[in-house]
Amino acid sequence: MNYSSTLQNKAAQSIALVSMLLIGATGIVQADSITKEDTPSWVTYDTNNDNFVSLEEATTKQMPTQVFKELDANHDGKLSKDEFAKESRQTK
Repeated sequence: MNYSSTLQNKAAQSIALVSMLLIGATGIVQADSITKEDTPSWVTYDTNNDNFVSLEEATTKQMPTQVFKELDANHDGKLSKDEFAKESRQTK
């Protein structure tokens, strides 16, 4: 190999490395945004704005009944913001 082809080879390797790093960083950013988007939002679930999420509100928004029951710590048939926050922590 001559000096010119060695430089070209190193440049190609550097470009490939930078490309892989950028692709990896893009994947991490996209994965993070997906996680944030998938995290349930209180506003999304509390559709009647009474500061609680009822079983009906939860199941309408695709929350499984079993998950609702597990989150309903005081068994009053509705989720407070604190109880609901447990769901957000579990999905992270």
